[in-house]
Amino acid sequence: MKLNPQEMKLRKLDQLWIRLRSVEAVSGTGDNTMRQQLALSFALIVAARGEGRLMVDQETVDLDCGSAYVCVPGQTFGTIDLSEDGELIAFYFDVYADSSVAAEEAGGREAEQLGALLPYHGKIRVHTPGKLAVMAENAGRAWQHGEPMGHFRSQIDLQEMLYYLYRNSRTKPRHAGEALEAARRYIDQHYNEPVTIEQLARVAELSPKYFAEMYKKKYGKSPIEYVTEKRMQRAKQLMATASAKLREIAHQTGYADEFYFSRKFKQEIGVSPSVYMRSRRRKLAAYSPSVLGFLTPLGFMPYAAAMHPKWTEYYYREFRSDIPLHISAYRYNEDWRENLERLRQAPIDLILAVDSISEEEQRALEQMAPVQILAASQTEWRELLMQVAEEINESWQANQWLRAYEFRLEQVKERLPQSLRQETLVIVRMKEDRLFLHCNRGMACLLFDDLGLAPGYVCDTPCYNCPITLEELGRIDPGYLLMMIRQDSETLEAWGRLQVNPSWQAIRAVQRRRVKLLSSDPWLEYSAHAHLRMLDQFTELFPEENP
Repeated sequence: MKLNPQEMKLRKLDQLWIRLRSVEAVSGTGDNTMRQQLALSFALIVAARGEGRLMVDQETVDLDCGSAYVCVPGQTFGTIDLSEDGELIAFYFDVYADSSVAAEEAGGREAEQLGALLPYHGKIRVHTPGKLAVMAENAGRAWQHGEPMGHFRSQIDLQEMLYYLYRNSRTKPRHAGEALEAARRYIDQHYNEPVTIEQLARVAELSPKYFAEMYKKKYGKSPIEYVTEKRMQRAKQLMATASAKLREIAHQTGYADEFYFSRKFKQEIGVSPSVYMRSRRRKLAAYSPSVLGFLTPLGFMPYAAAMHPKWTEYYYREFRSDIPLHISAYRYNEDWRENLERLRQAPIDLILAVDSISEEEQRALEQMAPVQILAASQTEWRELLMQVAEEINESWQANQWLRAYEFRLEQVKERLPQSLRQETLVIVRMKEDRLFLHCNRGMACLLFDDLGLAPGYVCDTPCYNCPITLEELGRIDPGYLLMMIRQDSETLEAWGRLQVNPSWQAIRAVQRRRVKLLSSDPWLEYSAHAHLRMLDQFTELFPEENP
């Protein structure tokens, strides 16, 4: 994704050298003022207290407590008014860059015109202005007191203020959606600090009441609920490490009191931190490939898992480096005896498998460690997710995930194209030159139960894999066709021939260009995470604006 010019400059800040020249402070109670002057260097002017007014070039700039103004060389500036309780602190500094950066940003201009190197000139507001004001006062005192290390300390303070300004600067969003996204990003970056509705509303530049209402409408949870969720997720990550200390975890997640954190953790998660840490360090084996689809929503990586670069391509690509021991996920589990031998060499505390494994496999597994068999052939995936979550003390995470999934599902349903609501839909699998009407449990659950679409083919069972001819498909005459094409050379050649067949072209869905291609992954997997990925793919196939 192409970065805008401001983002490019932020990326290059580490290539600049900044040297503080001097510090000047003026207050409303004294006779001193910041005289109108030509800036020979950069100047950062911070309203440490009260309110002030600057004249910059020919424009008037109002500053309130915690706001700042960055002048660049060549500008003129000075104070024209300052409240009785007001104090402005100006930090004069130079910026140096190597010749390549200077040439690129300033286009070969003279060094005094290198204002282009710094982003966000002019007036800058931040999300938490009180913190900037304190930083400015501390830096000013360190410079003025004349201590041996004072000027050196102020050099550090200046860079910290610039970092704080550029990391927390806020600009007015174009619309409410961007405003809410800005607040959410702020939470992502600052959840380990004190966060209030009023503070987040200032980030979004909305009234607190309106902000809270709009946020919950957009995300399905309140801003403070999201703050707590981020804190709990981070706490659980820290607890997974062997060196985790409760006090450090509390402080790193925004809680000053470790005892309050412990109570809050148990209230949210359902178990105490000590119980959670013991359970988190158990070594699990995801013996069946689809088990990973129930563990990943819980943020839990097993010690061992069935993985294959083809048969579990998504999990292999995303998580192979996070899982120490890989056992085979080859089709139909032909390598199960080798898998058992590999697991015997590992320190496994719990084995999770689905009910498609043989009784012989199950008996052998039970000799190594406790085994939990998931009745995936009979139990709905939401219930399976809760069963796994209860086993590893992650019920809170499962509920959070399901709540987010259901909220997203409702949003997708509301935005379905009208034609999709009114037409029928069928799924067809193609293997070589043969066609099959197909519907597995995941497809039936998502498409027909959750999204409420109308199936173009109905039989005695919700799941089927029935051979069908092209002529029979034409008689069904679905409004939409979802095609799953096997990715081998023979099937792909047959698919190419099918698309020029007159009988195929006569089908209404084909004529209206309402044929969509499904990938086997995730549509052939039955798990919680597979349903989320199916929903993602579905929204890409049928965006809201489609007719």
